[in-house]
Amino acid sequence: MTVVTVSTKGQIIIPAEIRKRYNIKRGDRLALQEVDGRLVLVPLEERPFVGLYGALKGKKSLTLALREEHAAEIAQEEK
Repeated sequence: MTVVTVSTKGQIIIPAEIRKRYNIKRGDRLALQEVDGRLVLVPLEERPFVGLYGALKGKKSLTLALREEHAAEIAQEEK
């Protein structure tokens, strides 16, 4: 187990061996999460939305679906 100390400014230093293992570099951002009463640091991607590019490709546009639903509601109200 690695032990770190919290500074007077609330900062901790991640030991070099862990930074190397997880490829954490100066300026990288980490998310701090509480999981089952424990604090967990999770490295964030530099540009998190890049990984989502194309994830919805081929699926029906939500905007188009909402427009169609709205048109159907208007048609129903006019009857």
